Amino acid sequence: MPKETKKRVSTLIQHMSLAEKVGQLFVLGYAGKDTEYAKTLVRDLHVGGFYLTHDNAETPQEAFQLTSVLNFEAQLRACDAPLLLAVDQEGAWGVLVEHTTTGPGNLALGSADNPDLTEQMHQVLAREIHTLGFNCILGPCSDINSNPDNPIIGVRSFGEETGKVAAHVGAAVTGLHSGGVVSSAKHFPGHGDTGEDSHRLLPTVEKSWDELRTTDLVPFQAAIDAGVDLVMTGHILYPKIDPDNPATLSKKILRDILRKKMGFDGLIITDSMNMWAMRKNYAPDAAAVRALAAGADLIMLSEEHYENQRGGYKETQRATIHGVIRAVERGELAEKVIDAALTRVLSIKYQRAAFTPPVQLEASKLQMREHREIAEKSAGEAIKVLRNRADLWPLGGDEFTLVGASNPAMHQRVIDTRGIGPNEPLAAFEVFKQELKKLNSRFVEVSYDLLDTLLAPDSRARIKLPLVIVTEDYPLPGLDYDAEQQAEIVQRAVEKFGDSVVVVALRSDYELQRFTNLSTYVCAYSSRACSARAIANLFSYSVEQHYEVSSSV
Repeated sequence: MPKETKKRVSTLIQHMSLAEKVGQLFVLGYAGKDTEYAKTLVRDLHVGGFYLTHDNAETPQEAFQLTSVLNFEAQLRACDAPLLLAVDQEGAWGVLVEHTTTGPGNLALGSADNPDLTEQMHQVLAREIHTLGFNCILGPCSDINSNPDNPIIGVRSFGEETGKVAAHVGAAVTGLHSGGVVSSAKHFPGHGDTGEDSHRLLPTVEKSWDELRTTDLVPFQAAIDAGVDLVMTGHILYPKIDPDNPATLSKKILRDILRKKMGFDGLIITDSMNMWAMRKNYAPDAAAVRALAAGADLIMLSEEHYENQRGGYKETQRATIHGVIRAVERGELAEKVIDAALTRVLSIKYQRAAFTPPVQLEASKLQMREHREIAEKSAGEAIKVLRNRADLWPLGGDEFTLVGASNPAMHQRVIDTRGIGPNEPLAAFEVFKQELKKLNSRFVEVSYDLLDTLLAPDSRARIKLPLVIVTEDYPLPGLDYDAEQQAEIVQRAVEKFGDSVVVVALRSDYELQRFTNLSTYVCAYSSRACSARAIANLFSYSVEQHYEVSSSV
């Protein structure tokens, strides 16, 4: 740390009240466009940052106005440190999706397996987000997809192979930094081997230190080596390391492993303490005190709660902050712990250029042609033909029948997450279908409502084969997409139409292991619009066009 910054931070802390110190260690979220409430959090509770979502700002103009107002409010305080304005612009999850270039997401980038492209795509994410006034992307997701049944990571991860995930995590961190934001590797020490969603309950992973050291921790070490600014904790219990505390509350995991063994000297931020992994097991103020004592620097309360109901969160936020203040006053939490965390927080805010906000909104920097081309290249290179036993692919110009395996009503869940998650305005199948129409592909659609009739064993419905079935999936906080029902549709179709079924997967390929008799499977590793368009374009290609065929599945 430069001497000037060290002196500035030390002097500031000496003159700050306990309430001002504690408030700076909180990153809060709020519902809707209640900017006045956000301003009171800055003025009255001295908060150090915000977790902002599509729910808070839906257009570039709204986003820039919001970040400008919050930054101005922070400058009026005695401690004029800029706010941490963080978003989940991680590819598979995103904000202002209609106005920014999200790319296909990490799993697709892992499938393309070009770290340079991963770096470029993350630089694009950072450039556009910084244009709007945000200064932190809560990514990259550094979890390894060890468990195919993981309900919340999936396409947010770069894949299943430790070395490959580590290479892409390092590239992503480099890209985010060159694009002008601070980065946050998550969810330490790894959420990829869980079969549960920590938005709902507290998962347990039965891995020892030696097992973690050679698997899940490798990508996080790559992030640290690349200079990652923050590491976000996962609300996960590792009983072989700490049988009493989940990672967020564990000194053994945060201090002994992350700090000492892995050499991380940046900021440790908790995942949202409002997630049910925490809320069902700990009182909010007690959990915050324990997290700070364990080694966390920033406590995040990212939104009110995950059952998508409004109300009550403002009281919880205030009670949590006041609870930490009282714990220090009573001697239950040493003030030197607060001072040490605050020193790290203020130091990075005063040093990093990412915290210098743009002076005006330059909307022309959003979705630039160069950015779109990088996203399109990423989506295209990710696509793989994993099965082609009947030699049906590519379809060329032949007529075919098209169905979407997902219930159209399910996409409302993507929209109803109040800004947390994919925020894709149109289902992947709808984008895919629109692109096919633009390309004048020759197909007849069978609506979802008619699928039961079509797939009934005794049905005499006649269709033009091959039958192309589109599957999709989205990682949703605390919610499930209808993946099981989609798999059942595919299996029934194969039983009836055999080798004439072609599955186009706008999702991960983890469903394929269930379809042992399916002959043709093409995967985009993404449910993003750019991936839907990229795979639709293959339908107009001739056999000379390039695509990758794998016989490993």
